Amino acid sequence: MKKKSTGALIVAAGKGIRSKSIVPKQYLHLGDKYVLERNIENFMDEPLIDFVVVVINEAHLEFYEKAIAKINNPKLLPKCFGGKTRSESVKNGLKAISEIGCKKILIQDGARPFTSNKIIKNCIEGLDKFDVVFPAIKIPDTLYIEVKENNQSTIDALGLNRDFLLRAQTPQAFHFDYIYQTHMNCDEHHTDDVYLALIDKKKIDIVSGSEYNFKITTPEDIEIAKKLLLNV
Repeated sequence: MKKKSTGALIVAAGKGIRSKSIVPKQYLHLGDKYVLERNIENFMDEPLIDFVVVVINEAHLEFYEKAIAKINNPKLLPKCFGGKTRSESVKNGLKAISEIGCKKILIQDGARPFTSNKIIKNCIEGLDKFDVVFPAIKIPDTLYIEVKENNQSTIDALGLNRDFLLRAQTPQAFHFDYIYQTHMNCDEHHTDDVYLALIDKKKIDIVSGSEYNFKITTPEDIEIAKKLLLNV
């Protein structure tokens, strides 16, 4: 029996409040598939991935069952339930797979349905030389500091130099033993797992992300996703 040494942990326990959608964004039906369904399939289609585990909100069980109804692949393992924060959800997911012999784990946002095979593969292979690997993209726009004057938004000063800024994306790849122990020993909440490795001064590599690899967050993102799918 093949060992399940490389896996993807898809964190889909969020409520998706910012998207202003009645249905949580990871369970939106876009085109002929659910957002989460596409996300899962992106990882199952990569030969280097041995398994996929999804962390869901316990209140979303019915949504989840509908989203995976058409998936018939042994790579998809039983789901687990998340916590009150993203960090708690990641921790719960890591606990759920702690006994299956995982060596490399990719942690992915639940509402990021356009992650390419190239990004997934580069993250996995990068772990052969680095402690942590994640995709990121440059910021092309000028940045300013926003302030409020008489309840009106304006700018106060020029922001940080964009040449030294990156927008972090997922999946974020780790050696399982390291990220598991780190989460077990950390009670703080972080929106990003790479930050934990940065604190620990781990050897971190950055691979090329993509504007297409965006996380559905706002109503506008939903519309962009619909338009992209028209061209798929």
